[in-house]
Amino acid sequence: MEPNRKIDAYSFALGVCAAFCEVVRAGVKRIALSHPFTPDELENTLGADFIEACAEIAEQYGCKAYFLQEPVLTDLFPLSLNRGRQNVVFYRAPADLTELLAIQHDKKALQDAGQYMGEARRQIAVRFGHLLSYSEEAIARYLAENTERE
Repeated sequence: MEPNRKIDAYSFALGVCAAFCEVVRAGVKRIALSHPFTPDELENTLGADFIEACAEIAEQYGCKAYFLQEPVLTDLFPLSLNRGRQNVVFYRAPADLTELLAIQHDKKALQDAGQYMGEARRQIAVRFGHLLSYSEEAIARYLAENTERE
């Protein structure tokens, strides 16, 4: 690479999306998420056509893209990685998108009922980990290592 050549954020983000679409197409992952981005990054760095470009890339790989404006926040990942951010979700089976939205719904219902704690809270994170096609071992490790929770 030329010493002064920089990779622009738009191209990099679309390259990441293409790679994630490949692993979804191959069946390695049920869903994959783009790198998280803020609304400001979408508007001023990635550009208004980014979501449409993601959908076009997904289609090339036999996948679909869904713009997730509200992040899935669980104890699986540090809060600062996703709070206030958005993602594009890549998936093949509509049931997998339905499951993602159900996880969000179920978490909110638990929070509204004052029951988002203990095992119920852990199960939301585990369900999300399974949907991301993580092994039980990986899920347990992510949960154990995450010190930055909601």
